[in-house]
Amino acid sequence: MAIEATRTETTTPRAPSRNTNNNGGGGSAPILAPPPPRDPNAYYPGGRTRDQWLADCAFDLACTAPITAPGSAPLPSTEQADQEPAEPAPAPAAPDPTTATIDDVAQFAPAPPGVVGEPDGFGVVGMPTNFVVGATEHTVDGEIFDVPVTVRFTPVSFLFDYGDGATRETTTPGTSWQDLDVPQFTATDTSHSYAEPGEYEASATIRYVAEADAGGGWFAVPGILEIDTPTTVIRVVDVDTALVEQTCDEDPGGPGC
Repeated sequence: MAIEATRTETTTPRAPSRNTNNNGGGGSAPILAPPPPRDPNAYYPGGRTRDQWLADCAFDLACTAPITAPGSAPLPSTEQADQEPAEPAPAPAAPDPTTATIDDVAQFAPAPPGVVGEPDGFGVVGMPTNFVVGATEHTVDGEIFDVPVTVRFTPVSFLFDYGDGATRETTTPGTSWQDLDVPQFTATDTSHSYAEPGEYEASATIRYVAEADAGGGWFAVPGILEIDTPTTVIRVVDVDTALVEQTCDEDPGGPGC
């Protein structure tokens, strides 16, 4: 005589899972959900607006100190852990691109721009040579921690090295004399006058700050990225002048003509 065995199962209610994925084997695997949108203004250190942040970061590295993303859940205390039954482990948190630093986005940095010395790579002793760097805002799409993002680099300061031991840091990349609508050899915010003739290797270091957007708005990326331009040779000559009664058109054989 066959005896049938019966088994009674007790099912413990489980919280519904919103993120499942059919893996084809009858089971399901959790899907990591992206972080919810957050207030982008919360990510500019010290309660700054974006414009204030860009202005401050030009010369103050402290404003790029790492910041903690708001909205993080507090850790349970030891007392609570002793009194309350253990809760099931939560699903793995999705990677949070708002915790990225400048090292994480450096791979998306712009290529080093060139630096130009006016006029045409030449200079005159005692007269301003004008320097211009071709650095602008740079935006690129990529991934941080496998999360698609848009990264934006903004130049905030420029350290010019004129090759004769003199340097100058500015917040402008320089503007050509033509765009300024001024005569050649006019002093500018980025110009430099050489004291001796010769050849000088001039360059500039550009300091960029970065922001990223993972779909919830722009947030600041802590840190500053420095990029050096290639050097450019400036040939400085000494020019002698003399007072004459007539111009070279009037007297082609006169001094200096």
